[in-house]
Amino acid sequence: MKRRRVRLVAAIATLWIAGAASLARAQLSDLYPGFLTLATPGRLDATLFGGGFGSENYGVIQEGFQLEQSVTPYVGVFGRATGYQLFVGGDASSPFNPTAAHAPRLNFGRLQGGIDFKLYPGTSLFLSGGHDVADSDGSIIEGDFSSWLLPHTTHPVNFAFSSVHDFQNEVTSTAVDIQVAVLSTERWLAMVGGGGAFYAGGFIAGAQGQGGLDLGLYYRPWQMGVALQSGYGSPHGYGQLSLYKQLSFIE
Repeated sequence: MKRRRVRLVAAIATLWIAGAASLARAQLSDLYPGFLTLATPGRLDATLFGGGFGSENYGVIQEGFQLEQSVTPYVGVFGRATGYQLFVGGDASSPFNPTAAHAPRLNFGRLQGGIDFKLYPGTSLFLSGGHDVADSDGSIIEGDFSSWLLPHTTHPVNFAFSSVHDFQNEVTSTAVDIQVAVLSTERWLAMVGGGGAFYAGGFIAGAQGQGGLDLGLYYRPWQMGVALQSGYGSPHGYGQLSLYKQLSFIE
């Protein structure tokens, strides 16, 4: 009797799973046609980036590049390499510190790899993991999200956030930005908004962070942009500069 009951439950489960799988495939086909079809033509995107963060307590310079290869129209794989130079004044601390121990300068690199999901036109979710080298030896996981809202209006809005957890210092850092396109021409895109970052865990006492005004400018013919942020927070007054250049190759 028990054996028959087990077989019956197994048969029902098999039918339910098969039906659910068929329904999931149908929904996936409706939402993302050709989801499992290889992207044709393929696309390779390269992004060069750099910049710095300066405040009364600490400063960071970073530079790096990212390569992304399309797999399907909705999925890509990417690798990212970033170099950091961290400067810490006095007895201050920074969420970039590998440990609670104070050091006036640290140099380290971060190697990451992951998947880019195109959730919707103009919306991407990057999930990655990686490891640090040199003055830091931690492993990290990171999620990056970006979405264009009201894309067919005169002033579309970009919402983006990025969250990183470092398993060496146990600090989680999250950055959030909301920007509005105030000017969009054939050559230029100008953005204004606000954003900031907050971090907690590890040696960080409570929750700390900062926020301020965002300004962005993108030159379409060169696929090149610059972003500025300035404000106030735990490190007192601060300024942040970001530069990036994109290159795209159709395969």
